[in-house]
Amino acid sequence: MSKMTTFVPLTKLRPFKDNWRIQVKCLHSWKQNTPFAGDTFEMVLADQWGNKIHATSKRSLMLRIQRVLPIDSWGVIEHVTVTPAGGQYRTTNYKYKMVIAEDAVLSRSDLADDRNFLSLANYEEIENGTKKQAFLIDVIGRIHELGDVQTVQVSAEDRKRVQFRLLDAEGNNLACCLWGTYAEQLEPFAGKDQTIICLIRFAKIKEFRGELQITNAFDASRLFLNPMIPELTQLTERLSNDDLSVALVQKPSGKKDGKKHLYNWNDAEIKTISEAAESTQVEICKIICTIEAIDTDWSWFYIGCNRHQKRVNKIPNVDYGRMTKKDKPLFRCEHCRSNINTVGPKFKLHLVVKDDSATCNLMLLGSVGKSIVAVDAEELWDGSYEEIEDPEILPEPILSLVGKSFCFGISITSDNVTNGSDTFVVLEVCSGDKVLTIETDSQSNSDMVTTSSTMSSGSAMMLDQISSDECPTPITKRKEDNYDLQDLTSSSKKQCIKIIKQEKNKND
Repeated sequence: MSKMTTFVPLTKLRPFKDNWRIQVKCLHSWKQNTPFAGDTFEMVLADQWGNKIHATSKRSLMLRIQRVLPIDSWGVIEHVTVTPAGGQYRTTNYKYKMVIAEDAVLSRSDLADDRNFLSLANYEEIENGTKKQAFLIDVIGRIHELGDVQTVQVSAEDRKRVQFRLLDAEGNNLACCLWGTYAEQLEPFAGKDQTIICLIRFAKIKEFRGELQITNAFDASRLFLNPMIPELTQLTERLSNDDLSVALVQKPSGKKDGKKHLYNWNDAEIKTISEAAESTQVEICKIICTIEAIDTDWSWFYIGCNRHQKRVNKIPNVDYGRMTKKDKPLFRCEHCRSNINTVGPKFKLHLVVKDDSATCNLMLLGSVGKSIVAVDAEELWDGSYEEIEDPEILPEPILSLVGKSFCFGISITSDNVTNGSDTFVVLEVCSGDKVLTIETDSQSNSDMVTTSSTMSSGSAMMLDQISSDECPTPITKRKEDNYDLQDLTSSSKKQCIKIIKQEKNKND
């Protein structure tokens, strides 16, 4: 039997390297097609500690993976990468998802563990909105008011559908609607008076006509009818009780009205971090914050194409660990559609920032990252293509960012609004020519005011370096108009800051 100590728990996987060795059980797998990723093979995996992660691979690797790791079996995978988990219907709440590529090594495991690693959702949490709709859930209940399996037209195609209610052991009930092959599994029970216990794994919460309902998430769900699962024995006995009664459910009314608003940076609103996190619309805004830490789950750079600035992929069977930039090894660029050696390190900084209201994560890519570090990534890189073993070791210019304050222009995306992601992408770093701050120890970050312009390269102006007497501007962003700031001497109350445009002297 394999030693557990030789395997890394799924919660320890980090993006800074891909030389991981894990032992996992396949809880579910299915084929998927999306406009973004094309044909893929998706999985939900769990380790012996009960941690779960979503995994994905190219469809071409499906048969190879299924031979070693069919559903409900254990296997060992070596050499995998993890990337941020996103999307509207996520199978796990872990912040990363696993990518199984061609160079992954898969083998069978002799671990005997029949656990299903269920995470059953509470009906009340579903009804009151505590359970986020961005995540798929496990839900169990007794089928109540089972309707007939009907054939309906959806997008000009015939699809089967069945509707019923799920009843929990306390009498709470939820609307449920299953489609396609999931509905077909209930056809033999239609019109029969018998108790049916229904377990839906990786089910979707969706609002329909003002009521939250449970439905299958395309092919990502698993349906069990009258399941014989040891973990559920006591619960299924309670659900089978003939005296179980249905509790009254008050249906929620209305849907949230989310509108998309676009702003230019001069008009972008200044928000606190908590306001940005609670935003209900896709937009851009500015936040004034202090860098609390560098997130070392990630490497501070990636190797990218010098032409497109996009990440390049390693070519199989090339020993990059022994190579340096002097060797000019080849990488695969999907945008160039060729193998290239014109590559180099590009900034990918993950920062933990805070203001007086909350903390969040920011990601700065390429020239945006350079604008606060003030040096090229090439100058900080040691020239080695070998994987980083200790991400805590960072170049001094990056470490020195901790404790400094900036005004960042961020994008609030659908991933933040719908999926609850607390990582925001920094699109711009505000330059010093229009950042208005009050130089006082008693003033909080949330009281700072800015009408910032932006910069995409060079050195960014830190807020704690700008005084009311002097407001230097990078050469690339200097304009003909200058602004004078009024002196503020009282910090006992919030004062208005007036911008006075100074006429340019013709003799200058």
